Amino acid sequence: MKIRSEIRHMDKMQNKTGQNTAGKPIALPGLVFLCASFLVLMLAPHASADVKGAYYMYNLSNMTGAIPYSWAGLSVDKNRNEVYVIYKNDIEIFNDNGMKIYSFGDDEQLTGVIYDIAVDRDGSIFLLQVEGDAYSVMRCNYRGEPVSQIKFKNFPPEFSKIFPNRIIYRDGNLYLADLMGTKKVAVTDTNGIFRDGYDINALFGLDEIDGKPGRDKEIAGFSVDQDGNMLFTVPTIFRAFTLSPDGKVRSFGEAGNIPGKFSVVAGIASDDMGNLYVVDTLKSVVMVFDNNFNFISEFGYRGDQPGNLIAPRSIVVNNTNIYVSQSRKRGVSVYRIVQN
Repeated sequence: MKIRSEIRHMDKMQNKTGQNTAGKPIALPGLVFLCASFLVLMLAPHASADVKGAYYMYNLSNMTGAIPYSWAGLSVDKNRNEVYVIYKNDIEIFNDNGMKIYSFGDDEQLTGVIYDIAVDRDGSIFLLQVEGDAYSVMRCNYRGEPVSQIKFKNFPPEFSKIFPNRIIYRDGNLYLADLMGTKKVAVTDTNGIFRDGYDINALFGLDEIDGKPGRDKEIAGFSVDQDGNMLFTVPTIFRAFTLSPDGKVRSFGEAGNIPGKFSVVAGIASDDMGNLYVVDTLKSVVMVFDNNFNFISEFGYRGDQPGNLIAPRSIVVNNTNIYVSQSRKRGVSVYRIVQN
């Protein structure tokens, strides 16, 4: 396995000023754009919430500058304040200052296409791989070295045919989401033993909306908040959904081009206060809603300035930082949440 960087654990010695106690300065990319970045924030005139919006800070970078990803996959390790980028079958890890500190992915035991990644509280890494017509989940150590393949057990017949394209870890559970095929989510423990399952098509009543079969309605965004609520976006019906662990469904959204309305929605995430962040790929914005689905603000907007976005897709939130991937080699933009 190629180790492209050996500074991951040196990073823990870094202090808030950007200086490493070992004497090596670590760059804080993009801080020169901090003042101008407030121009990408638009507030709803009557919004009342714990959060106002967000401002641009920088792009994820290595020692040579911003990395030109296009539509990279994103995952977050909140316990260690690290962000994982999945791109061209490599996994690259960044600290909370946006600097690349480690990467892996070319181990000979990792023979499939890496679809997604999840990290548990102990630092174990779960890689969702697809090879041919089969999927697998490989447990790796904190360095990305394969340890064992998860063997899934006790799946009921109605969940035995799922083919997940997303994996998320939350509070001892692995969420395996099949968003394209069966539209089901299986929840297991970290040893692969089935705990619960959700038929998204049935719970959301997708067959009953617009008179078209639910299988034809793409689910684009998926995440799990700190309380175990699952978050989804369904762009073809201009809707976002939340699904509680006990099966309670809530939804919001309507079509439109004005702030707060949906055009072609994609990624969805939440912060620790329960606010929701919804990506709109066509409008090139991230919309912010409170936990009652009231629109608060939006930021980004199509353009060539550092704080702008071009066809954004994936989003994750880590503490007060928001990470958004986009197209045209624009990389991953990092924004800071503005609180009241």
